[in-house]
This record gives sequence, C-alpha cells and structure tokens, in this order.
Amino acid sequence: MVIPTGSPYMRESAPVASANDRLEMCSLALDDLSDSLQEKTMVLDIETRRKGTTYSIETLHQLRAFFPKDNFTLILGSDSAATFPKWQRADDIKKQAKILVIKRPGSASSEFEEINVKALDISATAVRAALTSGKGASQYLSPSVAKYIKERGLYVSK
Repeated sequence: MVIPTGSPYMRESAPVASANDRLEMCSLALDDLSDSLQEKTMVLDIETRRKGTTYSIETLHQLRAFFPKDNFTLILGSDSAATFPKWQRADDIKKQAKILVIKRPGSASSEFEEINVKALDISATAVRAALTSGKGASQYLSPSVAKYIKERGLYVSK
C-alpha cells in the first residue's frame, strides 16, 4: 500500500503539491511500474481524505480495522527514519508495525532493520529543489509523474 500523506505535521512549510496532486502522482508512478508490481501494489487515499493533520498511528489504526489479522510493515526512507523518534506516538507505531528502512547510499544507519537497494542518492527534498530551480529532475521521476508536474507547473520557481 502506498499512502501519500495528507497534511504532514512535521513539515516547516506546507507542501507545494496539494494532497490530491500527491495522490495522483503516486497513482501515475504505479502505472509506470511493470504489471507484476502493479498487481501487488495499491495507492490508498485514507490520509489525503482526512481533515487536519495526519498521523501515521491513526492510519495504522484505520488499516487494522480493515485488516485485523494482518501484520504491517512501515517502509521508510533514511531521512524519515532519522526523524522517527519525533513522530506522534512513535513507540505505539513500533508496536503496530515493523519498521523497515530503505537505506539511501551514504546515509547514517538507523535503529531499524535496513535494506540496501539500488537507490538513488537523492532525497525528495533535493528533487523538489532541483525542479524549483529549473535544473530539472526528470531523471529521478517516472515518466508519467514528470509529465504531470510539468503540465501543472508544480515546483517551478515563481
């Protein structure tokens, strides 16, 4: 399950892309994956539909109501893992889900189980900054997402 955040409380400024834009970009990115990966993955709007600040613990509780017998794994990037202790009810999240970190090359180790994949050594923040500065970042995005961002003028300098 891919669940874009609705209203992230730890961001210093509001996201440039709306929750609906972020939801659509997740769906488009999924469309660019192979059929075998698409069959195993879904994009959920449970956070983007929620009013006000969204917290992962609330999302886990919602998922638990629909999937009471399932075990959950919350997959984070290295940057998110580094801030995890500051998350709302972080200890409760660890009780509700296994935490797995996709380790970006060169990032510090976390307290969680980590896996190394052939990942780009760039954060989402850096991708947005590259788009905003006009330096381009389409090499880091799926083709459909790059097209969506360009068509809507997201992340361009004003």
